[in-house]
Amino acid sequence: MIRLVALVAALVLSAGAAEAAAHLERVVVVMRHGVRPPTQSNDALAKYAAQPWPAWTVAPGELTPHGGETVRLMGESLRAAYVAGHLLPAQGCAGAGQVSAWADGTDQRTRRTGEIAAEALQPGCGVKTGWAAPAPRDPIFGGTDAGGCKVDAAHAYAPTPPTPDELLRLNAATARLQAIFAPTACQGGPGACFAAAPDNQGLFPQSAGFAEDLLLEYADGKPLGEVGWGRAGAADIAAVMPLHEAAFGRIRANVYASARRAAPMTRVILAALDGEAASGGPQSGPDLKLLLLAGHDTNLVWMASTFGLSWTLPGEPDSTAPSTALAFELWSDGGRRYVRPVLYYETLDQLRTLTPAHAKTLPLRFEGCDSGPMGSCPVEQVRAHIDAVLPADCV
Repeated sequence: MIRLVALVAALVLSAGAAEAAAHLERVVVVMRHGVRPPTQSNDALAKYAAQPWPAWTVAPGELTPHGGETVRLMGESLRAAYVAGHLLPAQGCAGAGQVSAWADGTDQRTRRTGEIAAEALQPGCGVKTGWAAPAPRDPIFGGTDAGGCKVDAAHAYAPTPPTPDELLRLNAATARLQAIFAPTACQGGPGACFAAAPDNQGLFPQSAGFAEDLLLEYADGKPLGEVGWGRAGAADIAAVMPLHEAAFGRIRANVYASARRAAPMTRVILAALDGEAASGGPQSGPDLKLLLLAGHDTNLVWMASTFGLSWTLPGEPDSTAPSTALAFELWSDGGRRYVRPVLYYETLDQLRTLTPAHAKTLPLRFEGCDSGPMGSCPVEQVRAHIDAVLPADCV
């Protein structure tokens, strides 16, 4: 028994020493943009609600001033984490080529997110955020149909029908959404009756987006009288967001389609972690310490699907909320290199109030691979997984 205890103690000490010896070499961060209004105009949305939609200070889909502050909070959180990890300097600026930012050029909200986050990561250092022309869409963020990346239409949208229990939850969420948007529409009143035009899952097609619209109103700091026409507080948002989470969960589950759409970004991440030049625009190479990719919630879900990641945020209604950041950290223990995924997120109330000043951190693990320091995965196994889910000519 004494010998067994000694052996266990030795193993624990050995594991601790291995983690202590590991050091952080590089990070690639995939970040969702900050808070925005709906991407459609109020006139286009008018038919769905019983009352006029609330006014926003920016055009549809653009980053709001408050949304910019949610981005700044995340950027400062990432800086604090990677200064503590000895990746970024505590004072002054990182060296040339060590910090790089690339955004989806199609949208103002992603371009501004990249700019604000880059400044927060390296304040006063003049780190420039790059992006491609708005059209054609940058494949890093929008995917491509080139070569083996083309998604067969038969497999593009193959949602799993909800289980009876899930359908009960989704029907309850739809009923709550109806009560907020158009309480009498199903009895002939103004607005849309969400139960009248179900899709193949028994849900109104736009319901996931409408649920998130309420969350965005709340997260932007609007007076509660303007959030869901005065009928939606935090508890109501939590009650309707299962519609959004179910829709995104099905994207996550469709690895075939998600991996092909995510291929260009996936290749950029792997190249950057290896210290190689990344094709398509982002600046990376042997000097790189941190690359930021400013995109969308779909990019987060595609990355989760492709890399074999999943997460839940207890008490939080949106697993890919505005300003959420997914970090791929490259660690080395001298002989081997590992990838450790980490999620940084702001709670719903934190998005609304901008307090506390630092985001929350959730270490993640790759499915079937967590043998490295801090639950990381050997980089060669991460690459083997990607090679298995992506056709060789999907670049």
